[in-house]
Amino acid sequence: MKILLIMRNTYAWHREHIETLERMGLEIHLATRVAQAADDGRFANVVPIPEELEGTELAEFCAAAARRLGIASAITFYDSDIAVTSQVNQLLGHTWPRPEADLISRDKQLQRSFLERHGLPCPQFAGVDSVEAGLAAAEAFTYPFIVKPSALAASIGVSLVRDRAELERALTDVARLAEEWGGYFPSDGPEIALLEEFLPGKEVTLDGVVLDGTFHLVGVTNKMQMPGPYFEEDFYTLPFRTPEEEPELVAVAEGIAAGLGVRHCLFNAEFRQDSEGRYRVVEFATRMSGGQNYRNLREVHGIDAVRLYAKAVLAGEDAGALASLLDGEVLRAAAPRAATCIKFAYRTGTLVRNNPGDATHSPYFRSYIPASKPGDRLRRAPEGWYEIAGSLAVAAPYRSAADIDRVERIAADLDERLDVVVVPA
Repeated sequence: MKILLIMRNTYAWHREHIETLERMGLEIHLATRVAQAADDGRFANVVPIPEELEGTELAEFCAAAARRLGIASAITFYDSDIAVTSQVNQLLGHTWPRPEADLISRDKQLQRSFLERHGLPCPQFAGVDSVEAGLAAAEAFTYPFIVKPSALAASIGVSLVRDRAELERALTDVARLAEEWGGYFPSDGPEIALLEEFLPGKEVTLDGVVLDGTFHLVGVTNKMQMPGPYFEEDFYTLPFRTPEEEPELVAVAEGIAAGLGVRHCLFNAEFRQDSEGRYRVVEFATRMSGGQNYRNLREVHGIDAVRLYAKAVLAGEDAGALASLLDGEVLRAAAPRAATCIKFAYRTGTLVRNNPGDATHSPYFRSYIPASKPGDRLRRAPEGWYEIAGSLAVAAPYRSAADIDRVERIAADLDERLDVVVVPA
């Protein structure tokens, strides 16, 4: 069977996802703007996407390419291509896609309105379209509170502000990001930033998959406690430290999926506890956590969300195929099979060398994905956002909850053993 993989960018971060499609025996045709993809042997064909195409025109272009190649379904793992891929599947004759749900998941302002409308737990918020509007909206908030871009991920541009001067600086930063990262911001709404109540408790991320309208939990990942003023992400660790809290989180995820009306999708939601320990939704998306999280979730819990989602996409409108999606599949393990951690290689300066180095000799090493190339300048927030050398994934045996802390220490140790060399900028 053939499938169209739409990834305008970042497909290098999704090696594991693509390998799963290969293991399924699929003939993968890639639609992308990455020039070197033409020489990538994993793909039967590469469709270059013109830079000027966006929205409906982009969807029509990809759908036409799919018809020309005899392809019935499209898939993506890239945040900014979720909505357009849904539109492509609609143009190819499918009734299951929900582009409107994907558009909500791309815009934090729309997410907050959705959560309020459906009675789901979320922080106090206000969407603003300029620095001046943000300063005015702040009158309704109590300092400290959060300022974040209405789009973007990985906590890029997110900051905790304690007074009006910090608020003005943060809004100015977001306005600059909206110009620099314009393609990531939805084009059908004016909001560039969100003011949001600060939740001081722990933060976790939940991943799942919706198959024919039913939500299935994949796993809940611990995240590093981030007190602010900036929220550079690090230490994505499995399994969940407090599994007794899973039912509360799953109930909210099921409520979001039902409210969106999605039939098939990968699903992710970020939660943070308020001062009373109640979880509230920070954001959600009709996609999985990116990068190496997919492999780690599979190694810890067994269930393969990407494979299941791809099967649902390929099933199309075939009722028999949809009814048998779980036949012969590995379901979520009752007990964790391993402890895993993702550690970002934060460095400051100009990158000279960027390799896994001696870390590869460790039995705990799983993978290292370089995010920057020699010559790139690496900075920390607020001078630079998400300018990491790369992403390190490690895994260790799981016997007790103590192994969750242990795998984080292993990740920190292997981070120091990476062959990552920088010089002062």
